[in-house]
Amino acid sequence: MPGKDKTEALLKAKISEQAFAVERVYFVKTDRLHNPRKVNPFKYFPGSLPVLVSAPHSVRHMRQKKIKPSDEFTGSIACLLNTLTGCHSLTVAKLYGGDPNFDDKCLYKDTLGNLALEHRFRIVIDLHGASQEHGFDIDIGTMKGCSLLGQFKYLKLLKKYLHEYEITAVSENHFTVTGQNTVTNYVSGQLGIPALQLEINKQFRAPRQNARDYCRMVGSLADFIRSVVK
Repeated sequence: MPGKDKTEALLKAKISEQAFAVERVYFVKTDRLHNPRKVNPFKYFPGSLPVLVSAPHSVRHMRQKKIKPSDEFTGSIACLLNTLTGCHSLTVAKLYGGDPNFDDKCLYKDTLGNLALEHRFRIVIDLHGASQEHGFDIDIGTMKGCSLLGQFKYLKLLKKYLHEYEITAVSENHFTVTGQNTVTNYVSGQLGIPALQLEINKQFRAPRQNARDYCRMVGSLADFIRSVVK
């Protein structure tokens, strides 16, 4: 089925409306700080496919004692990909005082590492958000190829499915991933699992204003995830 037809199917399934429901339930935007020793700040959606989708900025986070905004609707994308494909998804549901994509010692990375030991993921897809001012639809961060650990087929497959859904403004390595405490660096460097950091333009993370674009992004990523395990 062509990407256009699949997009229409997702629209008819009201995926964009489901995104709002997911955000309201799991990813409330608040400055209320939770103690991670008392409340689990993460929401894990178990799956059956050996692929993990990560959304470390699905709610507000704290970097160097300052509260930073969330990457809106990355959490709902991770959740819906779990529903559509059976992949595993790990998200942050509560502000807990850390930043998984910046901190060295990190509860989120520890949780991810434990899941990786249990489920032997083939790839980890780390979702982030970019502002609409950027000139790309999506940026693919691979640490200039290093985070793929030689599995360049994953990059080729991802580009293929993005193209099928007419997501054509695709850039690579616009943001610095190498040499930082990013999830992608941790997964590839310490866990030995290929990883991608995806920076998704806000145009494709606005299910109310741009339902079709939201469905195009979700559909392309769902097809990519399925292709990984074929």
